[in-house]
Amino acid sequence: MKNPFEKMPTVLTADELIDKAFRRAEKAASAFTPKGGPKAKARQREELRVRTVSNVLRDNLKKLLDRTPGVSELPEFYRELVDTLVDRDQFHRSLGRVNWAIKTIRTLEQRYAEKIRYSRDPMEISRLRRAYYGRIASVIKDIADDLEYLNQARNVLKNLPVIDLELPTVVIAGHPNVGKSTLLRALTNAKPEIATYPFTTKGINVGQFEEHYLQYQVIDTPGLLDRPLSERNEVERQAVLALKHLGRVIVYIFDPSEYCGYPVSEQTHLFEEIHREFEEFPFIVVLNKVDIADEEKIRGVEEFVRAKGLEPLRISALNGEGLDELRRRVVEIVQPMAEERAKRVMEKELEKYREGLEL
Repeated sequence: MKNPFEKMPTVLTADELIDKAFRRAEKAASAFTPKGGPKAKARQREELRVRTVSNVLRDNLKKLLDRTPGVSELPEFYRELVDTLVDRDQFHRSLGRVNWAIKTIRTLEQRYAEKIRYSRDPMEISRLRRAYYGRIASVIKDIADDLEYLNQARNVLKNLPVIDLELPTVVIAGHPNVGKSTLLRALTNAKPEIATYPFTTKGINVGQFEEHYLQYQVIDTPGLLDRPLSERNEVERQAVLALKHLGRVIVYIFDPSEYCGYPVSEQTHLFEEIHREFEEFPFIVVLNKVDIADEEKIRGVEEFVRAKGLEPLRISALNGEGLDELRRRVVEIVQPMAEERAKRVMEKELEKYREGLEL
């Protein structure tokens, strides 16, 4: 899975586009060797300028449209994230204006090229080409704000997290320093990939593990599921909602040792908020750092969790205690999804194989 906006090109400003097109036209005209008399040569050279300007502008604008995915066609996870970062209506309007410019440029090219081709006056031929340049420059300047907006949007959207949306995904939640990254590394047996994430100053941590030939994905989202929703800005709140389209189970981590810097009372408050926000999700609650935590505090957290109808699991992500049982619980919940994904992948491979045989 790749960032759907990864191939969206850098968008030139209106002035940059116009300068590029005019320079390319002059270069083409200089290298061109026309045939016939003076009038025929003038017509050919000016028509070449007109068509070159049109081709350069339309190619650049069309590349922008072709490499920009339609927001409505994106998976829900990415659709939610796009809505948090850009004004979807403005985004679509600007793309629509670019499409208008492409069509208008093509129409003007055909009109002025035809006029130049049938003109017999060298002065008129030159005047027509200059008039065309003026009309084209006006068209591009008309979409100058749209080009600027699309480039700003592109600079943000290219930093969307790269996550495999097909894999059953486990989302880790809990206060900072409770051991989320340590648990991620322990579960996935790999150094997590740090995916750029535009909603916070930190990046999403992504790791994968395999069990019985099936793959699973584990992510930690620093800055999102580590403090109360009431403390978030609107963008962060929307980003939290986007996670609902990604995760399949939430592993919530308590640190009863309180070495994380947050008392158990704050940790239970955060749990209640996240549990309420993601109430449709299965939760697995783990108590980390039990090797150094006070037994009384461990039991206190366990009583709180059991009162919520959940059975907590004691672990030490650092030394591996309880991780096999945690992995078993995770797999028990998401294995049906992993099997379904594996089935789809196999069916696609078989389809490709059959198509290859037919060829």
